[in-house]
Amino acid sequence: MADDPLFDARNHFHLGHYQSAINDAMNANVSGDSVRLERDVLMYRAYIEQGNLAVVQSEINDGSPPALRAVRLLAVYKQSDDAGKQAALASLRDLLAEPSAAGDAQLSITAAALFCYDKDYKEALKCVHQAQSLEQHAMVTYIYICMNRFDLADKQVALMQRMDDDATLTQLSAASTMVAKGPAKAQDALYIYQDMSEKYGPSSLLLNSLATCHMLMGKYDEAEQSLQEALGKNASDPSTLANVVVCMQHMKKAPDVVARYVTQLRTAAPSHPWVESYDAIERSFDRCAAQLSR
Repeated sequence: MADDPLFDARNHFHLGHYQSAINDAMNANVSGDSVRLERDVLMYRAYIEQGNLAVVQSEINDGSPPALRAVRLLAVYKQSDDAGKQAALASLRDLLAEPSAAGDAQLSITAAALFCYDKDYKEALKCVHQAQSLEQHAMVTYIYICMNRFDLADKQVALMQRMDDDATLTQLSAASTMVAKGPAKAQDALYIYQDMSEKYGPSSLLLNSLATCHMLMGKYDEAEQSLQEALGKNASDPSTLANVVVCMQHMKKAPDVVARYVTQLRTAAPSHPWVESYDAIERSFDRCAAQLSR
C-alpha cells in the first residue's frame, strides 16, 4: 500500500517471514517519529523471532524510547533464567508505570507479548484491552485463545473483520481461533493457511499451522510433509520440533526416532511448554514407580 511504508514489513512479520520483514523495514522510506518507532519495534521483534537476541540487546539502550526498551526486555526474558525473567518483568512494570505508557500502542503490544510468554494472561490483557489497531485486537484475540475464552476471541475477530476483513492479520486471527476450537473448524483454517502460503510463500509459521490443521483432521502423513518442509527452513525451530514429536507419536514412529527429536527440542528450547509438560509427566511417573517399588 502506497500510503503505508511499513505495510510489507508488517505483513511479512505476521506471516513469519522474518528476514523479509527486517529487509523491508530497513528499506522503508519512513518519516515522522511514530512511524520510525514502529519500524524499529517491528525490525527488532523480527530479530527476536529469528533468535538474534544479541543484536537487540546491543542496539537498544537505556536512552531508547520505552517501546524499544520493552523489546529489549523481551529479548532479555527469552534468554534468562528464572531470576532474570523476573527482573525483566519488574523492569517492564516500571516502564508501564511511566505517564506516557497509556497511549503507547507499540509498548502495549510488546508488553502484552512478554506477559504472554510468562503465561500471565490477565496482565497481558490489561496492556491491550482498550484495543484500537488491528495489531492490538489480534493480541487480544491471542490472549483470549490462551485463556480458552473462544467466545471472546470470536468477538475480537468479528471486530477485526469490520475494520479490515481482507487484512492478513484478520485472516490469521480467524484461523487461529478456528484451530483452537479443535477439529470442527480445522478444514476452514486450513484453507486460510493454504491461501496465505500460495500468496506469500510458506514460512515455518505457516507450515506449522498447516501441520496443526492436518493433525486435527487425523491426516498425519500430510502433517509430516509440512513439518519436514518446515525443518528444511529451520531445523532448530522449537515449534516445528514440538509438532514433529507429536506427529510422529501419533504415527507410531520408532521410539528412538521420536527420542532424537525430543533431544533436539530440549537443546533448542529447554523451557518450551511442551518440554516442561513432558518433564512434569516424567517426574510424576518416576515418583509413582518409586512408590510402587517399595
